[in-house]
Amino acid sequence: MSLTVFSAGSLRKALPAMAEAVGLDLDVLFGPAGLLRRRIEEGERPSLFFSANMDHARAVETLDDYAPARELAVNRLCLFGRREALECGDALAAMLAQENRLGTSTPGADPGGDYAFSVFDRAEAILPGSRERLRAKALPLVGGSLHGKDGPGRSPVPGLFEAGKVDLFLGYRTSALDVVRSVEGLAMVELPPALAVEAIYGVVALRGDPVVAKALALLDSLPATEALEQCGFMRCDGA
Repeated sequence: MSLTVFSAGSLRKALPAMAEAVGLDLDVLFGPAGLLRRRIEEGERPSLFFSANMDHARAVETLDDYAPARELAVNRLCLFGRREALECGDALAAMLAQENRLGTSTPGADPGGDYAFSVFDRAEAILPGSRERLRAKALPLVGGSLHGKDGPGRSPVPGLFEAGKVDLFLGYRTSALDVVRSVEGLAMVELPPALAVEAIYGVVALRGDPVVAKALALLDSLPATEALEQCGFMRCDGA
């Protein structure tokens, strides 16, 4: 019997790899963590909920059916896009350039968008006025809706570049690695320390179910965490 799981879309590669490493059968709905949280609050009860931030995980843990949230992994943001848009080598200058269309996930619905706007907040300390300029030009093109249980699937971000809708995207480094490999002509730059934002992922499990507890223990095991790291994530303990 498979376990029903709600998971942040940015785990669409890592979570199946973790499950395969420990022999788990998971029936996963991938999507923006904020929208998945809303479905849980409205009454749905997945066995496990994986969020791309701890805020949504902690909100779900307040429900009587769920155990306390646990930190799962660390991701971080980076900037990626057309090589010519990144030629200056300065992430902030590239994002602010008028000719560069900047894509993000949708704030509120998707933690990826919230993290991107946190980068904009940090930019204000470097260049006054940049926060509002970046917020005004950011295009929240992904993470605003759910698309059903279609397995791991493919990130929608490559399609944005293939369709010529964006020049740059501010998103997770794990996703950027896959997008840059899959779309010709793209490159990636790390954010400087003054702009860097880390994403702490969390997991919440139904309480009182031994099958769910065993599944969570397997996902915490060494084979699963090694699969997670192979997908570009870091463990929260820094190991």
